[in-house]
Amino acid sequence: MPNDPNLNDPRNLWQNQEVERMTITLEDVRRKAARMERRIYWRNLREYVAGIIVIAAFGATFSRFRGWQLVPSLLLIAGTINVMFQIHRRTATRSLPVDADLNASLDFHIRELERQRDALRTVWRWYLLPFAPGLAAELLASGFERGVTRPLIASFVAFALMFVWIWKLNESAARKLDRRIQELREMEVDDE
Repeated sequence: MPNDPNLNDPRNLWQNQEVERMTITLEDVRRKAARMERRIYWRNLREYVAGIIVIAAFGATFSRFRGWQLVPSLLLIAGTINVMFQIHRRTATRSLPVDADLNASLDFHIRELERQRDALRTVWRWYLLPFAPGLAAELLASGFERGVTRPLIASFVAFALMFVWIWKLNESAARKLDRRIQELREMEVDDE
């Protein structure tokens, strides 16, 4: 019969074997949630410090430039402030409730992983796009002042490649979170 598995075929043996389900305990969930909280806390802190440095650096240009020359700096500062706000709004850590039972803790942790994953998937919109007007204004201002030069074109290409790299890096991290979410959903709950 064509539907009978050939028991001598290693692939059929592998595909038809019974899968052992992993179990998870409340302590496992708490440990995983705490590790994620620490990782996100430090990531966000690095982003906030970088944002403050960007704001200070472009704010320092206010004494050198006047009029339309301030536009790139103002746009980059506004973009940075927006990104810092979005980081807080979309990715700030939320602590696992201390009194939650295993099922509630696991659900909470999965929702937090999904929230982080969704933020990573849309990073192009809320993290990269706010910088585009300021960078475009900076490139245009440089082009008007010095003309379109090879270094200006190289700068444009470098910014574009950096944006794509950041976008792809975050998409890869979102896929990893997807796998982690799926693994957690497939685990059996051990109520001990």
